[in-house]
Amino acid sequence: MKVALDKGQFGPWALVTGASSGIGKEFARQIAASGINVVLVARRDALLAELGRAISQEFDVQYRALAMDLSQEGFLAGLSDATHDIDIGLVVSNAGTGNPGEFLQLDRQLLQATLRLNTMAHLDITHHFGAKLAERRGGGLILVGAMGAENGVPCMANDGAAKAYVHSLGEALHYEFKPLGVYVTVLAAGFTDTAVLEKFGLDPKTMPMKPMSIEQCVSEGLSGLLRNRSKIVPGRLNRIMNALVPASLARKMEADILGKGLASKSASARARAEA
Repeated sequence: MKVALDKGQFGPWALVTGASSGIGKEFARQIAASGINVVLVARRDALLAELGRAISQEFDVQYRALAMDLSQEGFLAGLSDATHDIDIGLVVSNAGTGNPGEFLQLDRQLLQATLRLNTMAHLDITHHFGAKLAERRGGGLILVGAMGAENGVPCMANDGAAKAYVHSLGEALHYEFKPLGVYVTVLAAGFTDTAVLEKFGLDPKTMPMKPMSIEQCVSEGLSGLLRNRSKIVPGRLNRIMNALVPASLARKMEADILGKGLASKSASARARAEA
């Protein structure tokens, strides 16, 4: 499902963080398909440049590839300098990562770095670019979260808690920014068919629920933005589950899925080590 964005409202430039792969990469593609120029932000410079060249040729748009680590304090100064001369009408704050595992088995410094990326980066970006959107009296902001984050996610306790912050921030800003003419939508994605699943030890072919395609996830997110929805859970089945499944049962289901995935990943690692 292709979503057409109004360049007058959401252009002429859009900024997408975490753009080198997965959901962020697909956001960049679908936004560029509407003829909107894109600023691509992520750590991996080569992948950003490759994506930028591809969408520039396919959709006849301009791009800027900015290799930055948003988990580092002070990144905003460089991002501001690199974008001060262009009119950004849409911001997709998507950068983030997950570190699955039992909470007490994970390194505290890793947890802290992940928390900075998954919360403070969203805060800095929304505050800085939100002010610019408010000044232009129009545009949009999408914050990418995760379905069920408010309930707590076993085996991803820190990551789920960070996404709950993103949800609360985005839904509050939806209310605050509405009188300013700025649309704000939280995309609460469920399991999506990206390379991240492998990190969790999950195989899309054997999962109890087929993960959503990134194309559908992103298109529903953009559609939600066009309707100025405060929050969108992509996928009809995901929406039904999110509305009807009690939080305690949702936690158990997620714990079972992630626990089995991590056990499978650990077993595979041992087998390779012994081979």
